[in-house]
Amino acid sequence: MDKKRLIKIIKILSQSQQPIKGKELCEELGVTVRTLRNDIKEYRHELSNHGLEIVSKHAVGYSLIIHNEEEYFQYIEELMKSESQNQMLIPIYPEERIDYLIKMFLTSDDYIKIEDICDMIFVSRSTLSHDLKEVREKLKYFHLDLETKPAYGLKIKGSEFHKRSCISQYFFHIHGGDESYLQKAKASKQQEIISNLLYKTMVEQQFKLTDMGFENLVIHIMIALIRLKEVQSNTPYEYDEYIIESREYNIATILCKKLEDEFHICFPQIEVYYIALHLSGKKAVQYNTNHLIVNQEYEDLLERIFREIADKYHMDFTMDMDLKTSLTLHILPMMNRLKYQMVIQNPLLEQIKIENSLAFEMSILTANIIHQIYHVEMNENEMGYIALHFQLAIERYQKQGPKKNIIIICASGMGSSQILLYKIRQKFKDYIQSIYITELYELPNIDQSVYDFILTTVPIPFQTEIPSIHVQYFLDDQDVLMLSDAFQQQSETLSFIDQYFSDNLFFLDLKGKDSKQLIHEMCSRIAMVKDVPNQFEDEVMKREKYSVTEFGNAIAMPHPMKPITDSTFVAVGILKKPVKWKRQYVKYIFLLSIQKDSKEALGLLHETLSALVYDKKALQELEKNPSLDDLKTILRKTAKEQEKNDIDVLFG
Repeated sequence: MDKKRLIKIIKILSQSQQPIKGKELCEELGVTVRTLRNDIKEYRHELSNHGLEIVSKHAVGYSLIIHNEEEYFQYIEELMKSESQNQMLIPIYPEERIDYLIKMFLTSDDYIKIEDICDMIFVSRSTLSHDLKEVREKLKYFHLDLETKPAYGLKIKGSEFHKRSCISQYFFHIHGGDESYLQKAKASKQQEIISNLLYKTMVEQQFKLTDMGFENLVIHIMIALIRLKEVQSNTPYEYDEYIIESREYNIATILCKKLEDEFHICFPQIEVYYIALHLSGKKAVQYNTNHLIVNQEYEDLLERIFREIADKYHMDFTMDMDLKTSLTLHILPMMNRLKYQMVIQNPLLEQIKIENSLAFEMSILTANIIHQIYHVEMNENEMGYIALHFQLAIERYQKQGPKKNIIIICASGMGSSQILLYKIRQKFKDYIQSIYITELYELPNIDQSVYDFILTTVPIPFQTEIPSIHVQYFLDDQDVLMLSDAFQQQSETLSFIDQYFSDNLFFLDLKGKDSKQLIHEMCSRIAMVKDVPNQFEDEVMKREKYSVTEFGNAIAMPHPMKPITDSTFVAVGILKKPVKWKRQYVKYIFLLSIQKDSKEALGLLHETLSALVYDKKALQELEKNPSLDDLKTILRKTAKEQEKNDIDVLFG
């Protein structure tokens, strides 16, 4: 049989919701009933080896049964490759299909019929319907939508500016970009020419862009040149006088004149405006290190952000001038991006959410405040960049705690005392106010109340007023671990495992089919054993709306938008089968709630739960025996490793 006919048979049957009678199938294929039977018989074994089967039932008809979807799509791709090397490859996996569909809509200015799309990518109407929901969700990020017109099909709806932003992402950034879209531009060295013209203009005008901003603007101009030749936008656009009268618009005008001379094309006003928007949203703000000039509006914004962080997380950043400066420089162009609905990408986003979870929560708080004041939505990518500033501030803050006064007792003589003193200062200099070296026999005569603890290389045979820590004079790894607890007041760190995890909040029988149902079910069951406020579930869903809490390794960590309970606890749900949260499948749910007005150091709890994202082996152990005792054992091990890693980083 001709492979083309086999492809057509599979295509027809895959798109039908019910069996097709042999006569109808033969008419569509242009073959006899006997030929059809022989064709199917010839390829029955091959089809079976690739996860599909064509079944014939008397008086009912032919139908396609897919036993293994992954093998099915791979087989279709191989068939298409063998038939035509120039044919665009059929996407196999759902994510690939969604990217494929978005690119298809972006490069078409006409409506595309649903049946034609099914025909292109070998899926049923129901599968396509599910894929289109995901397509709409992804397009929403770029302020775009799919317009449906009966008898015509589907078409992307939105402004030309936002379409180009989406084109930039899906043709230039995802999986290394799409060379087909750039082929002409690269062949004519267009990218290099644009880069040189942009660089010269920025130097002449003494205007600085971030590296990423420069690269994105070059890509925007390349897309503009392509789109100007292909399509003229009829989308009405409301110009903002603030941009028209800005320095950025003047620079955009100068740049467009150079581009017109080079490429012999006319840039209409809207194109100049688009470039001005890019410049305003991606500039590298400059300042005099002695005088950072910020208007009162942003001063008030930062003051409110710092005040709410102090209330919720008990970290006072009001005197952190580095944070104030870095946030100000970031917020100025960011507010332009938010105002004009410009989107940026953050390749580190998932890593930031996992490794800097507390800083990311602070950035969500910041996004919420900005939304309340300016009524603009900050997306996850922007939040990720804000979180990086907070992470540095958290690290600085943790080193600013009250410094310790300590006594050192070393019975081996002044030489070994000096070695111990050197080691202590080398490892913990940021945590020490003063050190007093003495002999053991002199200790009872010293006023111990002015010191925090004693370090001793020998046992102390009598009672002391303050804690004593026995160490080796050369300080081994275990000594460093104990001392880091003492200096950072973390001697009770692992107690959180027994304190916050309990049998009555450990669920193995959850029935929810999606994230909303599971969160509702867990919140309802928490309310049966904990005194939680009425808005508890609403606060968890509000936090989820800002940024989904799926973290990879089949883990989700939902939690309220702000601390609202009278105690800290973690409810654990382990599902029998993974459930799709938003983009990822989740099997382990840790619903965390932090006590309101709490001054507990919860950093290690966050870090320990986050560390599970990278520990597949630990979760495999838990899957074998999903019990609270096993979970606690894993958490203790993870916490100790996390604590040791932190010490290695801090103290070398």
